[in-house]
Amino acid sequence: MLEGHISRAFDGALAALHIRVVEMGGLVLDQVREAAAAYTEWLVAPAQHVLERETEVNDYNTRLNEEQLTLIARRQPVAGDLRATIAMASVVAELERAGDEAKKIARTVIAQGSRPGPATSRDVRHLGNLAVRLLRTALESFDRLDPSLAAEVIAQDKELDEEYAAGLRRLMTRAMEDPRQVTVALEAAFALKSLERIGDHARNLARRVLAIGGE
Repeated sequence: MLEGHISRAFDGALAALHIRVVEMGGLVLDQVREAAAAYTEWLVAPAQHVLERETEVNDYNTRLNEEQLTLIARRQPVAGDLRATIAMASVVAELERAGDEAKKIARTVIAQGSRPGPATSRDVRHLGNLAVRLLRTALESFDRLDPSLAAEVIAQDKELDEEYAAGLRRLMTRAMEDPRQVTVALEAAFALKSLERIGDHARNLARRVLAIGGE
């Protein structure tokens, strides 16, 4: 989970909302990390834990949406505060979708299909580490409202996309060399795609930080 929050840019209800969104982000970050580890180590227990906590992610999503609507209705924010409130709603949506991708990875492990081999596990672990790093940096940029960190995330998402494409090529090569690897390659391809999408959600989150700053 992320520790500490910097909300000096906001006051009152908006500051509280900002902190709650970061809390949700910490939970989703942990979900992504645990789901990726569950797949690479092929462990059911952490995958099951991810599914159990999915309800917490959904609860955050519901409550934060309600709080955002209440804040707009009661306080009628204008200018920067209104822009920030709308951007936070987009951040919550991106986090919820990233959580959904973690859930997909966990379900693959629980279904106990074809266990990935060492090379495939390395590819998923590597992309998982990149996705976690990207999401963490995006959340830090949101926590601090730091446009330079947000710009860094947007730039680094290209690296994750390139690693995704390279990992997919290696998967297809292994499947063509050994037809018995087709099933595991397909399942691993879905896991890699989920991690690539998590990177996209981190990038979109970073763009919302720039929107809050009016850039």
